[in-house]
Amino acid sequence: PEPCGAGHYCRCSLHVSVSFSLPKMDVVLPCHVSPRVDIQRLEIWWIRHPSSETVHHYRNGEDQDGEQSRDYRGRTELVRAGLSNGSLDLWILGLRPSDDGQYLCAVQGVTSYSEATVDLEVAATGSVPQLSLEAYGDGGIRVRCRSAGWYPQPQVLWKGAGGQRLPSLWQRRSSDERGLFDVEDVTVVSGSGAGNFSCVVRNSRLEQEQEAVPCFSAPFFHDARPWMVALPVLLVLLAAVTGLGAWLWRRKGQFVVEGVEGKGWVRSEAEPWPVGAHVVTLDPDTAHSQLVLSADRRRVNLGSARQELPDTWKRFDIRFCVLGQEGFKEGRHCWEVEVVVWPGGDSRWAVGVVRGKISRKGYMEVVPEGGFWAVRHYGGHLVSLTSPRNDLSQSPVPRRILVCLDCTEGSVTFINAETGAEIFTFPPGSLNGEIFHPWFWATTNTILGWIGGFWPCSRC
Repeated sequence: PEPCGAGHYCRCSLHVSVSFSLPKMDVVLPCHVSPRVDIQRLEIWWIRHPSSETVHHYRNGEDQDGEQSRDYRGRTELVRAGLSNGSLDLWILGLRPSDDGQYLCAVQGVTSYSEATVDLEVAATGSVPQLSLEAYGDGGIRVRCRSAGWYPQPQVLWKGAGGQRLPSLWQRRSSDERGLFDVEDVTVVSGSGAGNFSCVVRNSRLEQEQEAVPCFSAPFFHDARPWMVALPVLLVLLAAVTGLGAWLWRRKGQFVVEGVEGKGWVRSEAEPWPVGAHVVTLDPDTAHSQLVLSADRRRVNLGSARQELPDTWKRFDIRFCVLGQEGFKEGRHCWEVEVVVWPGGDSRWAVGVVRGKISRKGYMEVVPEGGFWAVRHYGGHLVSLTSPRNDLSQSPVPRRILVCLDCTEGSVTFINAETGAEIFTFPPGSLNGEIFHPWFWATTNTILGWIGGFWPCSRC
């Protein structure tokens, strides 16, 4: 607060940056009289400016709730302990983007009235942008950038090679129930820009930004020939007739190239595959005590000895397994697993999806009847964990596999992320109405890692 003359209030400017990843955020609007005298018997207002809404009214030692604006009911508290010392500080509980703006602090005595203003700025930095390839056309490939959870409305910039700006073809801005902004933006990238562009979403109030850099190879752009422009349209029509949405997704060339950590994008039923890729994190509470997880919980390998860990019901005790932290019950989801094989010896591993309530103890039967939908590598072969096993022809065995879970139709598909070829599909109806988790089985000479949604990418 700045010094003020006797009998007046100080003008205050309050700038608050809020991260809405937090479940709740409160703020205090400061104001006081000068000189500091007892104001318990005076009348006090906090008013929203310039709308003149009553944020808080205090008179005769009591709060006058009946005059309070509906938006602030139950959300404000005058700091009573400070009244005897000339303080009019006001708590606003459960801060919202709509609370952004200017407030008037006023006090009235028998013969005097004074006021001051407090500026409250609310800001939120949203999620890391998600990029997806939409279709061939307009001389290149249309690329879509999505991000959520911003306030105020952010700016979206496309940067090409050398930092020059790329034009935006289409934009959408919308706000959710909390008042935070979601953004979508589309541009066209030609072959010369392959791997040399990015999408930047910027909050100018905080001077903070989130950037997404794609991870795919130039041949996708070089193949943007005229016949490819017509191909997506044809495939959409075929899908509408046959209902083969997953087939359309794999053949059309629409690939998610970057995910959002901790959660993924799920498109509406009106939109085709793909959905957004998930950056899956591993759940340490489920990991067998001999498995070693990386600090970011994105990699796992088999250690040389058991660790001293609590033996809870969630932890696998015999098989060297670990689950993904994220559980899925609705929509369509995909994530990629990279397998790193140590030199020498055999490599054994498995990836897939499990029912959340499976038993983690003993030698459970890893088949769909036991709650497992997965593929496994051992003896140089890739097989489906079905009963009986199916030998899956993949030569060489892929080191990057895309796992695609469709809770809507109850199916799981495994894709060779290096070639785009289907490895195996558990057909529709195989899964039903429960929570499912990513599942990883890391045994000899193997690291399972880079668990995310970066496909395809010859440079990664």
